[in-house]
Amino acid sequence: MHGNKGCLENERIALLEIKPFMEKATVESWVDDRVSDCCDWYRVECNTTTGRVMNLSLSGLLYESTTILNFSLFQPFEQLQILDLSFNFFQGWVDNRGNLRNLEFLDLSFNRIRGSLQQANLRNLKFLDLTDSGMNGSLQELGICKLKNLFELDLSDNNFEGHIPPCVNNLTILRALDLSSNQLTGNIPSLNLMQSIEYLSLQYNNFEGLFSFGSLANLSKLEIFKLSTEDSTLQVLETEIFLRPPKSQLKFLYLSECNLHGIPSFLMYQHSLEFIDLSHNKVVGMFPTWLLHNNTRLQSMYLINNSLSGILQLPNSTHDLLQLRISNNNLSGQLPMNIGVIHPRLVDLNLSKNSFEGYIPWSMGEMKSLNKLDLSSNNFSGELPKSFVSGCSSLELLKLSNNNFHGEIFPEFMNMTQLQWIFLDNNQFGGKIQDGLWKARFLSILDLSSNSFSGQIPDWIGNFSLLETLVLSNNSLEGGVPIHLSNLGRLSILDISENRLSGSMASSFNLSSSMVKLCLQNNALNGSIPNAFLRTTDQLLILDLSDNKFSGSIPIQIDEDPKLGVLLLGGNHLEGHIPHELCQFMFLSILDLSRNILNGTIPSCFTNILTWVEQRNATYGIPPELGGWQMTGIDNSVSSYNFTLGFEQVYSRVESNQETEIGFVSKNRYESYKGSILNYMLGIDLSSNELTGDIPTDIGNLQQIIAMNLSRNFLSGSIPESFSNLTNIESLDLSHNKLSGRIPPQLTQLNRLGTFNVSFNNLSGPVPDTGQFGTFIESSYGSNPGLCGPQIKRSCSSEPATPSNAREDQEDESAIDMVSFYWSLFASYVTTIMCFVLILWLNSDWRKLWFCFIDACIISCYCWILRNVFHSNYDVFLTRDCLGYSKVKPAVNQIETHPYFQRDSLVRFCQKHGICVTAHTPLGGAIANAKRFGSISCLDDPVLKDLAEKYKKSVVQIVLRRGIQRNTIVIPKTSSVKRLKENFNVFDFKITEEDMEIIKGVDRKHRTNHPTKAWGLDPYA
Repeated sequence: MHGNKGCLENERIALLEIKPFMEKATVESWVDDRVSDCCDWYRVECNTTTGRVMNLSLSGLLYESTTILNFSLFQPFEQLQILDLSFNFFQGWVDNRGNLRNLEFLDLSFNRIRGSLQQANLRNLKFLDLTDSGMNGSLQELGICKLKNLFELDLSDNNFEGHIPPCVNNLTILRALDLSSNQLTGNIPSLNLMQSIEYLSLQYNNFEGLFSFGSLANLSKLEIFKLSTEDSTLQVLETEIFLRPPKSQLKFLYLSECNLHGIPSFLMYQHSLEFIDLSHNKVVGMFPTWLLHNNTRLQSMYLINNSLSGILQLPNSTHDLLQLRISNNNLSGQLPMNIGVIHPRLVDLNLSKNSFEGYIPWSMGEMKSLNKLDLSSNNFSGELPKSFVSGCSSLELLKLSNNNFHGEIFPEFMNMTQLQWIFLDNNQFGGKIQDGLWKARFLSILDLSSNSFSGQIPDWIGNFSLLETLVLSNNSLEGGVPIHLSNLGRLSILDISENRLSGSMASSFNLSSSMVKLCLQNNALNGSIPNAFLRTTDQLLILDLSDNKFSGSIPIQIDEDPKLGVLLLGGNHLEGHIPHELCQFMFLSILDLSRNILNGTIPSCFTNILTWVEQRNATYGIPPELGGWQMTGIDNSVSSYNFTLGFEQVYSRVESNQETEIGFVSKNRYESYKGSILNYMLGIDLSSNELTGDIPTDIGNLQQIIAMNLSRNFLSGSIPESFSNLTNIESLDLSHNKLSGRIPPQLTQLNRLGTFNVSFNNLSGPVPDTGQFGTFIESSYGSNPGLCGPQIKRSCSSEPATPSNAREDQEDESAIDMVSFYWSLFASYVTTIMCFVLILWLNSDWRKLWFCFIDACIISCYCWILRNVFHSNYDVFLTRDCLGYSKVKPAVNQIETHPYFQRDSLVRFCQKHGICVTAHTPLGGAIANAKRFGSISCLDDPVLKDLAEKYKKSVVQIVLRRGIQRNTIVIPKTSSVKRLKENFNVFDFKITEEDMEIIKGVDRKHRTNHPTKAWGLDPYA
């Protein structure tokens, strides 16, 4: 009967029949050898007396997830008490017909089984776990009511339907019941007969009607209760009258998403709570301090996303609360000054998204155990208290985003050595980044964006070996990009955009292999783009170097399998051809090469970029986690019952409010795309370069493109008929080129086209007037003399109109030939001077007085020249040098600035130091430069034209008014009386802030008054 070492032969054979279903490496000890005792095999336990198999722990051992398990294989194990088949994901089973009568523990969780327990005859079963096993049907059909010896039953995360059968009250010794995350409906029945129940979870079902805590009142052993609903059909009674105090004294209460408007009166009788979660309801009124008074052992209190208002009132005496999360409410006022004294043991404090104001209380420095602090999105102000910075030594998460804090941070005495995640963005912190931060050796995320930090980026930041995210954007940081940043091997997000960084980047600057997002835009970086930036890693998704002074050609050295999704190089001084290697970025979604000096033709290989050609799928584009970063933090809350009624540590996700934002010109305006919308934006911008040749016909195959801008180049030929294949396009700009021929009538098939501009070309023939083309304004076709049609009010039967001389009329800066005027003026001057000299020669006293006056004027003129005449066309660096060595501070800096050459950083710098900025070319040079130098006047910009139409003013008046609102002096030059009157008529209106921002979007960093082209020398080099 027995094998050589006591293992039953029939059970040994049965185990060998199970073996083929399992991973070979995990059951190597299961050998077909009579000498081998199956009781010693891996995951097998036997009764030491009888040799029978008692325990089979086969969790996670099956070979394939498609396996259909034959449950009859376990019939030989007649004395089997424990069978664990969890996490095998097998696809079904063959029903057992009642041979496992002694089975006490059955775990089939995380499989995909079908069937019932009706015929299993598991009369002795005490533990049954069917979590996420893919089961459906009703609980009645499952046969659970026959399992009267059950202690613990877990049916969560399935698709059970119907009502909870009344017979569950017959399970009188059941200790734990989890029915969460199913499709159960109907009313929740009274469960007062389940006198042994300790854990009850009914959350995330479709229950209806009213739920009364009276149905739990007699369950004296109940300690954990969870209830929530995914819709509004279940209503929890908030006010109930109990004739006698309920017997149940809960330790854990979870009532999230229960449509509560108030706190249930049942809680007035609870005095043993350790954890309470009333989040995501509509609870109104004051903060329920009485819950803390009544429950002295309360450790965790969650009231997230409710409508609590008023001040935060704390208990009168010390309370050992560990977690307090009351974010996203309407609480206001100042924090109690003694919060650190009342709650000295707090580990997790989240007060974000309220209306708190005032300073951080000094007593928070007494919270020596504080691990996570989130005060973001409030109205806090002031500096960080010294006691707080030096006292909270256990802090790992510090989130103070979106407040009004100011002052310097990270002093030498800072004692927050355990910090891992720092979010101080969108405040008013200033000064240098001090060395106290260096003590936080475990730093993983540092976000100091949108503050007023100055000075240089410290080199020691490159020594944070665990740093994964560094965001210093929108500050006033100066100097270069430290080469030490390339030492950060785990860095995945680097954003130091919108600062005052300058200089060239070291050619040896390398990107970490983990780099996902690199943003350096809106600085003054120059020189060549480091080769490593576009010798991409397989992780890099976003590269933004726009609006700097990078020069040279675009370096492309593609590694295998690039994933780059966004490439923004616009607004630099890049030259040469568009490299064909760009077409190897098969998952590129947004490409911006505008406002450079690129030449040559448009590559036809853009059709190799799959995202522009094929239907979008999950493998393309920007992943959701870049919409708002996420990080892992410690959460000491209770997540589930572990059948020993203890609390276990789990992990939660802490989101940053810093979203990935991509700027791109679409529909004639600068748009910002954030978060998940990046997955849907596909665009290409090659405008404002020197591209030539025909538009490749293959461009019409980019069917997924939403926005395309090829304007302000020297493209020739006709508009390809293949553009009718751009079925998803919403914005198409081909203006300011040399295109000829007809507008293809096939383009009327583009039903999503919202913006279309072909102005300033040499197009001819009728303008399409059906579909979307019936909505485009006349300016979309302007300066094409050969076009005709009702949209442009030009009949196709008449002769083509001659080009208008409107611009010459708008901006007359030419000399006026008035010979008689000059001769009469000369004679008047000569007569006046001769009379004045005669008077001085006759009167010696007047002569002496005159020469003294001349001396005084010479001295005054000398000082004026030092302050004004000699300070012209100075950039930031020259102005800073002048302020450094000159004893007389200059009063005026006369520079070229207009919508196409806005120079915001220079204007802000001068105004900050009390220097008045005078715009000597406020209209962009107008007609003279367009004729002589080939540049394009901003007076023809479609954005400015739209604004002029909106305000019922001329484009010139819009440009001049915008300069005045920038607090600059504008000096347009004209000798036309009509133009003088027009120039002065700019004080009866004001451009809104929103429209001022729109004008910022037309900046091309294009100097129109450039002596290089006229004189052959470059004073700005």
